[in-house]
Amino acid sequence: MSKKIRLIGLISGAFIIALGIIALCIFSAKNVGDVKYLESSSVSQSSVDLNWKKVGSADGYNIYRIAGDDYEKVGQVEKNDELKFSVESLEPCTKYDFCIKAYKISGKKIYESKQETTTQACTLPTQQEITAVAQAGRSVLLSWQAVESASGYDIEYSQNEDFSESSQESISDFAQTELQIEDLSVDTDYFFKARTFVDFQNERLYGDWSQTARVTVFDKQDESIDPTKPMVAFTFDDGPSYNGASDRILDTIEKYGIKATFFMIGTNAKANSDNVKRKVELGCQIGNHTYDHKQYGKNVSASSIQKGAEAISNAAGGAKVTCFRSTGGMTTDTMRDECRKEGVPLYHWSLDTEDWKSRDAEKVYDVVMSQIKDGDIVLMHEIYESSAEAFEKIVPELLSQGYQFVTCDELITAKTGAPPEPGTQYKSATVINNNTN
Repeated sequence: MSKKIRLIGLISGAFIIALGIIALCIFSAKNVGDVKYLESSSVSQSSVDLNWKKVGSADGYNIYRIAGDDYEKVGQVEKNDELKFSVESLEPCTKYDFCIKAYKISGKKIYESKQETTTQACTLPTQQEITAVAQAGRSVLLSWQAVESASGYDIEYSQNEDFSESSQESISDFAQTELQIEDLSVDTDYFFKARTFVDFQNERLYGDWSQTARVTVFDKQDESIDPTKPMVAFTFDDGPSYNGASDRILDTIEKYGIKATFFMIGTNAKANSDNVKRKVELGCQIGNHTYDHKQYGKNVSASSIQKGAEAISNAAGGAKVTCFRSTGGMTTDTMRDECRKEGVPLYHWSLDTEDWKSRDAEKVYDVVMSQIKDGDIVLMHEIYESSAEAFEKIVPELLSQGYQFVTCDELITAKTGAPPEPGTQYKSATVINNNTN
């Protein structure tokens, strides 16, 4: 009897042990260890790289993006893959919460770790953009794009294009998109750039610097200009000329003590530097009309504008080019963007003398005298002797009627109370014409 009892006991014990083993196997099949470590190792404007440590019992890992109580699965990594995952298509300058859970496969079922491991990351801001640079006296008003998710902005400015010596302002308010920079040096080029930043976990994350904007700081407008009296800005394209017409126009300007604006071609300026320097000495405004006038409309490149400005400035003995006019009057976003970077406005016209068409001094005179009005920007060309002749007759007549002859910048400043804005095209003293032709 005792042998039977012992046998039954052994069988019962073995059965209990077998049940325990089965239970342990079932538990082990369902149980997977928790991820103990998770971090973001690399962050861009639209992605975050996540890294974690291996869980020995895991067959893989599920990656989730958390938004409130919602868990969105954004990826899966198997156990033999690299323990790294890049979350893509994220919004810039935005904070995100991520969660990772290890999983184990048992039969047709998948079991996840009970405890989740989370981390937070923040994407970088996009490149900032300077939207306007307005100069008045010794100050510059800088404007840039607002970024609601940002913590603020850095503004850097310098007299050196490489910013080797510079000053910087930090603004900790995403809603502020303007900064008045005071006490700048007169007759000096300044370069400006901006970037967005976001504060995250005791660290400041930066977006890329904007493209550089340039502006020449000049003194307040000539006090001899009376804004209550009529004024016009005569402009001359395509020079300097080789036939003496340019010099003849300058003789008239010098004789009557007036001013005009000259939109010159870079190659012509290089060939007639004495004429360009004389324009500067007479107080005229120096403008750019591209490097060689061979590109029109959409074909005008930023390079042609840059080369034109450089050639004209060099011919002028270093005097700065302060405005631009498109070839044929056709204006594009490329031109406006480049002028904004260079810190200069663009000028169209409100009165076209068509001197290039008639080549007749009397006809040019008649057009001006019958159509001229206060605030006009008048288009002429300094390469025709007939235009020089007409100008000689026009000037004393308009002076007798009380008109003031001013540069384009002086016209805008006197009539609007503010200097012209870089990258903006003016048709007259009060009309902005930024249409793409």
